[in-house]
Amino acid sequence: MQKIASFLAKTGLMLVISLFGSALKSFAGVQQSADSLSAVLVSRENEMFTIVTTGDKPAAEKLFSPDYITVNADGVMETKAEVMKTFGKFKGSTFKLSGRRIRTYGDIAVINGRAKFYIKSVLVAEVFYTEIWVYRQGAWGFAGWQGTMTGLPSWYPVMVTAFLLLLFFTIVWLVRRRRRKQKMGRKAR
Repeated sequence: MQKIASFLAKTGLMLVISLFGSALKSFAGVQQSADSLSAVLVSRENEMFTIVTTGDKPAAEKLFSPDYITVNADGVMETKAEVMKTFGKFKGSTFKLSGRRIRTYGDIAVINGRAKFYIKSVLVAEVFYTEIWVYRQGAWGFAGWQGTMTGLPSWYPVMVTAFLLLLFFTIVWLVRRRRRKQKMGRKAR
């Protein structure tokens, strides 16, 4: 009988510890499997990129955390208030994401990846990025962004070459035109 009582006491103690641990985990915030949590975060990330590229400011106000901060690929650091003043500057662009890595630390998630941004199918920027997401009040909020340019888009050298050729031919045309006018001026005398 004493063995049964001892067994029940140990089992009861383990049950209480287990329930207490579950309760603590639920108070900590997210209680999802890694796969379903990743799916939620990927969905929120895609939502964020769509909001930015469509210029949906009301949706951005909801998604971006009050303490949001960004360090953009151009070296500019801004708070949420500063970002919202100029929100919509990427409206009309499209994006393609790759190399995504998601890490979670309780109520905080960090997403790293590579993004290509296009305007009318022309690559205008390619960045490596780091996003910070925070789980608050039952939802994941976008708390931070840091982007680093991966280099110049492939069409930049073509554009620079075209510009330089245009400049060269314009200068040649102006010089020839001036010489013609000078010849005409000498003949008129």
